Amino acid sequence: MNNVAPLHRAAEVPQPHNIEAEQQILGMILTDNGSFDLIADLLKPELFFDPVHARIFEICAARIAKGHVASPVTLKNVLEGDEGLQQLGGPAYLARLAGASLAKVVARDYARELIEQAARRALHQSLVQAQVTLSEGSGSQEVKMGLLHGLHALPEASGEETTFSLAHALTGAADAAVRSYQGENSFLSTGLGPLDQIIKGLGPSDYCLIGGATSMGKTSLALQIAANVAVTQGKGVCFVSLEMTKEELATRMASSVSRVPYASLRQASDMSEGDFRKWIEAANAIKDAPMHIIPKQVRDIPAIHAAARKVQRMMDGKLSLLVIDYAQLVRSGGKGRYEQMTDVSIGIKHMAGMLGVPVIALCQLSRDIGQRDDKRPQLSDIKESGQFENDADQVIFCHRESYWLQRQGPKADKAGQVTDKARLEWEADLQSTRNVMELVVRKNRHGRLGTAQVGFHDATGRFWKLGERDDVQEGDF
Repeated sequence: MNNVAPLHRAAEVPQPHNIEAEQQILGMILTDNGSFDLIADLLKPELFFDPVHARIFEICAARIAKGHVASPVTLKNVLEGDEGLQQLGGPAYLARLAGASLAKVVARDYARELIEQAARRALHQSLVQAQVTLSEGSGSQEVKMGLLHGLHALPEASGEETTFSLAHALTGAADAAVRSYQGENSFLSTGLGPLDQIIKGLGPSDYCLIGGATSMGKTSLALQIAANVAVTQGKGVCFVSLEMTKEELATRMASSVSRVPYASLRQASDMSEGDFRKWIEAANAIKDAPMHIIPKQVRDIPAIHAAARKVQRMMDGKLSLLVIDYAQLVRSGGKGRYEQMTDVSIGIKHMAGMLGVPVIALCQLSRDIGQRDDKRPQLSDIKESGQFENDADQVIFCHRESYWLQRQGPKADKAGQVTDKARLEWEADLQSTRNVMELVVRKNRHGRLGTAQVGFHDATGRFWKLGERDDVQEGDF
């Protein structure tokens, strides 16, 4: 007899769990802290079904890591007032856990059982979400990608190796080094030499976060990298534009190539014939580049993934870069804004791994940055979720000192007056920083941190290497 519940009854199926196994693992740890090492590489608090058990495991792990004792007596004070524990019987429940301890020889088998139950719960949630998405009228590809993300997020298989010999690791590293030495480099150049010197390019499945305050040039930087990959290198690019229309994005890209301010295109009748001709020529020069734009109505991770996979198939698997402008506009089903953005960041990370290409995601920063004396961004300035910082392989911030100087003006003295000296100093600072962007690398899993300075013209979105003034139009300074 088939005992599998139909999909329309999936939400009614009890969540898979094994409370007894959870109790016995916790009992083993509470009676013998040394046994924690037997299962520490397999279990995490989120794998426990009962939230009280998850908290107990987390507290035990933290205490043992510090060399402190984790026992019913020591946890009694830590969990005093915990409502969940009170519902289970209070401190007496900790003593009962200790009495339910299991033998060390089966510890890993019980840990694998918890992993299996957690995986089954995750599958259940994915099926329920797929049912909801279908009922809302979403396409089959979007639902499929949602299920794929659910599968990708399952707890790792319990039978996998947890240690590898140095010889095994060095064999793989040496093979990669030989391929790179022979010119088979899989890293993608951004086209900005000073930045590439720091981050050494973007690797397959890298998740690169580009942040900056409003109007700091994030989209211009992303377009510059995309244009370098698609136009200069001839490699496939998929650009998710959640803020601008596809026409606005294409206009900005052509403006960068033509050196004609993109704002001029809003009233093209006032443009000179020469500028209009240059813009049209630039548009024709780049129109056949292998770059596809995903429009703003495609707004959540499964839908973006489905669209990107479609582009990847159209390019015969030769997609080399995905850009999302910007991450905080991606839609998610979380309860609050923090949970939503946490899910979005995790989803982007999974998508990069499943597509096998670097993903650049733009992100907004907190407005509080404008209240500081030093306005160079920090990791803590990323809005709405620290998960972005945790998941990203590289975090690059756009900073233009001239932007802030122009808005602040010369500093006034204590009497509120602006002296000639203050005005001259302000003008000198403004002149030295005009058309300069700092690319501040605050996180880099694959190399060093640092700041790359490049030339940047805001009106056209152009970038160039500082010192090469022949690349700068008269009047840009």
